[in-house]
Amino acid sequence: MMLSKKRVHGGPELLKAVPGPHLPVTGREKGIRYLLSARSGVILVTIHLAMMLLLAPSASAQAETTQQETGQEREICEDHKIESIIVTAQKREENVQKVPISITVFSDTQIEDAGIEDTMDLTQFTPNVYLKNAVPENTIIIRGVTSFHSAVYSPGGFYVDDVNFPLQYMHNTELFDIERIEVLKGPQGTLYGRNTESGVINIVTKQPDNEFLGRISASYGNYDTWRLGAKISGPIIKDELYLGLAGQLNRSDGFVTNEYNDDDEATKLDHRNIRGTLRWTPTDRWDISFIADALDADDNHAVYRFYSGPDKTDRHKSRNDYPGTHNDQQGNGQTLRLKHDGDSFDFLSISSMRYYNRDLVGDRDMTARPESFSQFAWKDRQLSQEIRLSSAEDNGLFEWLVGLYGFREKLDTRTHINFIGKGPYWDHLGDMDVNGYAAFGQATYTLFGKLHLTAGLRFDHHDLEGQLKGKPSMASPAGQHLEKDLDYNEVLPKVAVACDFTENIMGSVSVSKGYLIGGYNYTSAFSEEALTYDPEYTWNYEMGLKTTWLNDKLLANAAVFYIDIDDKQVREADPTRPAPGAQHVKNAAKAHSQGIELELQAKPMPNLDLFAGFGYTEAKIDSWVSTDPGGNTFDYEDKYLIFAPKCKYNLSAQYRHGTGFFGRIDLLTVGDYYCDSKNTLEHDAYQTVNLRLGYESEHFDVILWGKNIFDEESFNYMVNFGPNVLVADGDPMTAGVTVTYRF
Repeated sequence: MMLSKKRVHGGPELLKAVPGPHLPVTGREKGIRYLLSARSGVILVTIHLAMMLLLAPSASAQAETTQQETGQEREICEDHKIESIIVTAQKREENVQKVPISITVFSDTQIEDAGIEDTMDLTQFTPNVYLKNAVPENTIIIRGVTSFHSAVYSPGGFYVDDVNFPLQYMHNTELFDIERIEVLKGPQGTLYGRNTESGVINIVTKQPDNEFLGRISASYGNYDTWRLGAKISGPIIKDELYLGLAGQLNRSDGFVTNEYNDDDEATKLDHRNIRGTLRWTPTDRWDISFIADALDADDNHAVYRFYSGPDKTDRHKSRNDYPGTHNDQQGNGQTLRLKHDGDSFDFLSISSMRYYNRDLVGDRDMTARPESFSQFAWKDRQLSQEIRLSSAEDNGLFEWLVGLYGFREKLDTRTHINFIGKGPYWDHLGDMDVNGYAAFGQATYTLFGKLHLTAGLRFDHHDLEGQLKGKPSMASPAGQHLEKDLDYNEVLPKVAVACDFTENIMGSVSVSKGYLIGGYNYTSAFSEEALTYDPEYTWNYEMGLKTTWLNDKLLANAAVFYIDIDDKQVREADPTRPAPGAQHVKNAAKAHSQGIELELQAKPMPNLDLFAGFGYTEAKIDSWVSTDPGGNTFDYEDKYLIFAPKCKYNLSAQYRHGTGFFGRIDLLTVGDYYCDSKNTLEHDAYQTVNLRLGYESEHFDVILWGKNIFDEESFNYMVNFGPNVLVADGDPMTAGVTVTYRF
């Protein structure tokens, strides 16, 4: 008898016995059926879009005739158009429908309407984007491009006001006083550089101006959860000097109970965020702003539980005995932006300093037995400077941008695992200094008023100095001191061709390169060979279509992509070191990702908005063979990349009545994905439903809200822990009320 894969459904565990000597095929057969059905759907949608494209000219002509005949009807139509959104995805202001990149954009109104509170909420509304929220990791996974466990950097970039947040631990930020969020899919190496090999989340905060605005909001929900926010913005000197201040307090007892000591605040959180913006416009050509922000968070960390095995507990019940469990964060940043609009070209300078510290202590064995505890700490300091010159807004058929970028980053880490009563199993102190600079440029030339040719190139250079000091421990009695310097030079090109078939239909094809920087195995290296690893690279091939229909009452965008992934960074057991847990990171794999994205937005009547997004990704290993310390080999060919959902879609409908009543419902679906590289542990697809009902007036709002209202079970993280499965539960049903006063 052979055992089939362990499989988690969001319900009871299934561990089936399968007769015969052959490998179990249940999961594979399901995957094939899933792929066939998904491809059938993709084919149907593609045919539909092609028909729309072919019919576009006649449809446009008919629309023009109708509008000429009935001006009154045109007026009525314009009352409920989808508003155009200006983005800075290519580091210049453009209408999102004219940018040859697959982008999901959220305006400030859309963020508030959907109740999006942090990055994890945001990714639920974004096709082919997933956030692996394994405390403390927040890995952004775009189009199936993942990274190894305990990686410092995410393959998806994260920027706030054009400033990079380097560590993936920083990426599940709370969102408040936001102007818009742009999610760029596909490598963005030319304009953004390192660690954007799969895409970028670009957040733009609100800037104060001549309009005096104030806002106070208070929210309360179950699990004694409350959130207080306040904002004030306006002129100090009209037309010249402005100030904006915004802050937020967020506290909750959390939904996990530690059965060991009957603590119902096992995942308590206490977050404080503040941001201030001082803006000066001495002339109509200069725009100077200084932005400062700070974060302080004190959380409990008894989040993990066993889903199976002798220490199994029920949903949202952990059993941790270590008393010092915590997950604390502190951070702050300062940014100075100098912008000048000239006759021939525009100038922008961005100077920034960022500091981040995180300290995580938890029960290592996650049981009620006093066996072990662990501590992980990261302290990061980054200075950066970017200077851009770009063509003026009315430059005609040729648009260009060139820039220089430089940064210095210092990262200190600690990895400490202690067996109670026996002393440290290992205790590693890491120290990494990274210095980098880049020169980049991108230009677009328009032919015949319709054909847009874009080419870009970036040269990136990095110097890394890293060392790992191991104190005497059970795994390394004599201690250790490993040290090695690294340097990388990368050339990152991009080419795109876009064509305006009609005023409302644009098609594009593009090729771009991205990469994820190499670095140091700061957690579990015991030899110089295991200390470092090299960069990982992606080439993205994409075809896109952006359209608007019915006098801007329907928006339909689609993209098809294929990504080659070379020198894939993977974590393996160190065959030269018998100590349990000793691992190295290697550039051992080649992989690919392919799929499709569809996004729809409709405004069929003045007060009704409909949204839909669909993404399908097949991300697989093409070649990777590993050998464990016992000499056993495993071939990962055709295995799926971890934490890369095959399918993600969202459906939303919201209605605003003329009297002020408001309603919205969201259906959010995450397809099944694997949680280990051997594909033995699979998380099934799950759906959550959110609901918002309330009343809005000019100055006062009351919103009743519920998230995951049917209490669907899911896991933010799953891993094989010895013979058992360890999980971190997803959020249960939460509900509450939010009251907002504006002045």
